[in-house]
Amino acid sequence: MVSINPESKSRAVNREVLSELIKLHGKTSLGGKLPAYDGRKSLYTAGSLPFESEEFSVTLVDPEKKDKEKAEREYKITILIAGRTDLYHLQQFLKGRQRDMPQETIQVLDVVLRESPSWNYVTVSRSFFSTTFGHRGDIGEGLECWRGYYQSLCPTQMGLSLNIDISATSFFKPVTVVQFVLEFLNLRDASRPLTDRDRVKIKKALRGVRVETNHQEDQIRRYKITGITPVPMSQLTFPVDERGTRMSVVQYFMQRYKYNLQYTSWPCLQSGSDARPVYLPMEACKIVEGQRYSKKLNDKQVTNILRATCQRPQQREQSIREMVLHNKYAEDKFAQEFGINVCSDLVSVPARVLPPPMLRYHDSGKEKTCVPSVGQWNMINKVGRPPSIEKAFTRFGVPALKNIPTIIFGADVTPPPPGEDSASSVAAVVASMDWPEITKYSGLVSAQPHRQEIIENLFSVTKDPQRGNVNGGMIRELLIAFRRKTGRRPERILFYRDGVSEGQFSHVLLHEMDAIRKACASLEEGYMPPVTFVVVQKRHHTRLCPEVHGRRDMTDKSGNILPGTVVDLMICHPTEFDFYLCSHAGIQGTSRPTHYHVLYDENHFTADALQSLTNNLCYTYARCTRVVSVVPPAYYAHLAAFCVRYYVEGDRSNGGSTPGSSGQAAIAREGPVEVRQLPKIKDNVKDVMFYC
Repeated sequence: MVSINPESKSRAVNREVLSELIKLHGKTSLGGKLPAYDGRKSLYTAGSLPFESEEFSVTLVDPEKKDKEKAEREYKITILIAGRTDLYHLQQFLKGRQRDMPQETIQVLDVVLRESPSWNYVTVSRSFFSTTFGHRGDIGEGLECWRGYYQSLCPTQMGLSLNIDISATSFFKPVTVVQFVLEFLNLRDASRPLTDRDRVKIKKALRGVRVETNHQEDQIRRYKITGITPVPMSQLTFPVDERGTRMSVVQYFMQRYKYNLQYTSWPCLQSGSDARPVYLPMEACKIVEGQRYSKKLNDKQVTNILRATCQRPQQREQSIREMVLHNKYAEDKFAQEFGINVCSDLVSVPARVLPPPMLRYHDSGKEKTCVPSVGQWNMINKVGRPPSIEKAFTRFGVPALKNIPTIIFGADVTPPPPGEDSASSVAAVVASMDWPEITKYSGLVSAQPHRQEIIENLFSVTKDPQRGNVNGGMIRELLIAFRRKTGRRPERILFYRDGVSEGQFSHVLLHEMDAIRKACASLEEGYMPPVTFVVVQKRHHTRLCPEVHGRRDMTDKSGNILPGTVVDLMICHPTEFDFYLCSHAGIQGTSRPTHYHVLYDENHFTADALQSLTNNLCYTYARCTRVVSVVPPAYYAHLAAFCVRYYVEGDRSNGGSTPGSSGQAAIAREGPVEVRQLPKIKDNVKDVMFYC
């Protein structure tokens, strides 16, 4: 364990401190070890250090500061042996002889393989970015796209596997702040003052961004932006002595630096604290290169990133191969230190292509069928104009569900967009209402604490002065609705849960299975239908490419693997029930399979049965005559949460009035966003799939 005093929140500063320590004491006090460091509290070595606890002192010099005393900063480092990692448990886990995953051991090896790129590239979560990777494209409004790669060490049936994928994200362009503001606000010139709305937008975009000054020829200084001044620079003054004499920023720059400021109608950037602010004219500052833009991108920017990075499977595979060769894992000194060997070849895995289901639809009371071809089908001239929304849905029977009344749930939690630090999350749950067809769903939504993954309102008990304890919650309400619609109570539950990270699997399962159990028991004593709980993951970096590119019997028109391709060997979990299913046909780029992880299965599905059922359900999506990439109940839950958030809060980026907002404009504003309960969905809306 490592502690650094004074403490820094910057991983880069911490790494510099440890690097200096290793230079000074690596061959002596550290026993010649080459440590791997996570940038925070953890330091790992291959073998024991020659001490249990030791204190060190190093001095870093800031080359940007001329005054030597101010430029030097001393750091005290304490290294304490916190434990020793045993690879035996990892070996047992990978062989399937141990159920508990030794997460700490895997983390150590992951940190080791991330050590070299952490020094050489810009780190964003589990990805690394650099301008040396080629593409660097302007995506509009002061931002640019950098290419990079994602890297993660994960346990699989093959052993430890290194997941590598191409990635891209948005960065601030290294331009003057004036140029950024012009591009960000789509202004032609800087002659007109900024409106309050513009000022708030700029403050939100630039808060936390590092800039460097250019008004001193012999010295470049860096600052972190904390805000924007509320008044234009022409009106901005500050005290210059103890008597309270004030001077304007414009006067100060002319007297001190002989710098004639031009854009005096614009506000200044502010650094430091409100008690001791530092005012920085925008024209005297340039944005430091290599800073990621973490706020929400607009549609145009997203399109530009996708256009710049979209690659067909053959191109993407080649890019991944080139990235692996570029990284030179065989020459990585940290990997060598810890005895880690990385194979540079992609792995070949066995796969199956599931057949599409036979689709049934009704036309003038007559039942007809059609067979999808490569993930799509044509309904033109097959149905007359329907008199209602409900009759517009084609109906597909799912054979595996015909014998036992089955309800299929989809659930998701949608967090607020990036940059909204206090807005509530929105949870949505949908459930099928038309067994055995499984095509119509009712949906409910609920607000819950900011970025909380567990769904709170699946089951609830409230106290009523007259009635005492009153049972409620979304699961209970949907179970009641199913019985009202079908005349049967569900005897089997299939729960597809989206929006769960791997670290939260056990936590979410424990809480939400308990809520499902209580909701069932509240309806009827002893009512415990068997439950299958499946986590749906779309945000991962596993890509499946054809083993032979260009073969028509192995690919669709886009060059992707065929719809219905399923993989459940080699790259899946060593002991648990999971599989990758690419149910859809590719349109552009490389298809991303959906990862289904079965956390609990009281229905005792075989792998084939659950995979086929999930694939068949993907053909029942109501919006289009194509098979979709995510099982529809999970898809619908995501759409329901998104739609309700949009109707209640509005699109904050467009500034216009939105449906359901009482005519008030949804404008950018300072301060925390008010967290409020969502309006109750009316009964006549719940049953019409309002999110489609």
